[in-house]
Amino acid sequence: MGITLLLILLFGAGLAGGLAAVPMRAAGAKVSWLCLGGTFAGGAFLATALFELGPEALGTLGTIPGLAMMVATGGFLFWLDRQGHHAHAGMHGRHPHGGTGVPAKPYILGGMLAFHSVLEGLALGSVHCGAAQDALGLAILVHKATDTFALAVTLGRYGFSAAKIVGATVILSLASPLGAWLAAGVGLEGWEMAHGILAAATCGTFVYLAGFDLLVPELREKEGRWWKLGTALAGFILIASVAHGHAH
Repeated sequence: MGITLLLILLFGAGLAGGLAAVPMRAAGAKVSWLCLGGTFAGGAFLATALFELGPEALGTLGTIPGLAMMVATGGFLFWLDRQGHHAHAGMHGRHPHGGTGVPAKPYILGGMLAFHSVLEGLALGSVHCGAAQDALGLAILVHKATDTFALAVTLGRYGFSAAKIVGATVILSLASPLGAWLAAGVGLEGWEMAHGILAAATCGTFVYLAGFDLLVPELREKEGRWWKLGTALAGFILIASVAHGHAH
């Protein structure tokens, strides 16, 4: 498969994932769909952190520095939540889940997903073996749809308009192709350390957001708990299986 076709497919998968979540945001849509989408995304993020970003960060930075970066990122987000007067608690202050302000979490999630996507694109663009490129492209392809879906669901839960969700989806969908384009035109000597640092920071972000924003608050509620747990496991298993297949 040519790199151009791969990049087109990546962009299309990103659009499909984000646009699939837009009807959940529409007026009259059942809040339960947003909750299920959120727990699916939480499971996918947790698997991404455990099976891809975490090992990559530890392998590049070393165990202690990598773990320190992850904990520091999670601690910063914890502090940010406190400074924002418990944004998630405010969001759940009235049911259904609607945002009551403009919390930082959606922007943090969007930024980290964009970094993650650019890094994936850089990795894809730097691989020149056809079979290896196709395997990596397939793994990123699955991630791209879940990433944009997760961001779109999160934006919808915080009350962002459909137009803003679509705009964020387009930008995030372009991030991986942009990274691949940069890798094709720029030498990547010495970029591994920066890649490891960003992977560790993204890993810490994904674990924190999955636990404190997408999974624990939703599973704490009795309503639809088994459905939420099922979608969380589905997201986790999907990404874990892709990561396992890519490793082999």
